[in-house]
Amino acid sequence: MTRDIRSSTFYVLEQHDASSPTDALPVSFEEAFEQAKKLTASGRAVHVLYTDDATQMQLTRFAEAGIRTSLAPQG
Repeated sequence: MTRDIRSSTFYVLEQHDASSPTDALPVSFEEAFEQAKKLTASGRAVHVLYTDDATQMQLTRFAEAGIRTSLAPQG
């Protein structure tokens, strides 16, 4: 059974930002990737949280761009 990648959710956080994942807005992969690339290009430290339905391909794209990711806390 294949996953629907449209159901994966991402949260883009800046490292210096005191907000928690619950304060961040959920966005699609493409939106998160573009936001994170822009912030990284401007010299800001970014951390992207993802839900467990994210694909390995999506996570690889973040890694190739040098963007830190981790699984979003559940609950």
